[in-house]
Amino acid sequence: MVVHLPEGGYWAFSLEEPYGRCELEFVTDVAKLRKEYGYPASHPMVGDPCTHTVYDLLRYGSAPAGLVRGEVVRGTAIRPPLAIEVRVEGHRVVAARTE
Repeated sequence: MVVHLPEGGYWAFSLEEPYGRCELEFVTDVAKLRKEYGYPASHPMVGDPCTHTVYDLLRYGSAPAGLVRGEVVRGTAIRPPLAIEVRVEGHRVVAARTE
């Protein structure tokens, strides 16, 4: 999934939960994050509907390759989602590599 960040630029990540089998979701409804995930979010975040882990795409968390976007702010996950490096080429967003 590719997300356009509020401060500009793009962030891409794998929808497959790191070290798991659940598909992550980009949750834009902060009321859903509060009700279903138990997290008082003020902006869209990534959620794991299986473990109710919440990842904040505006913060960085630790991963084997260093810091990556998507810090775990609630839940049991041990790292942020797997990052995909993207670059903009004209009107296209292109995946360059994965971590």
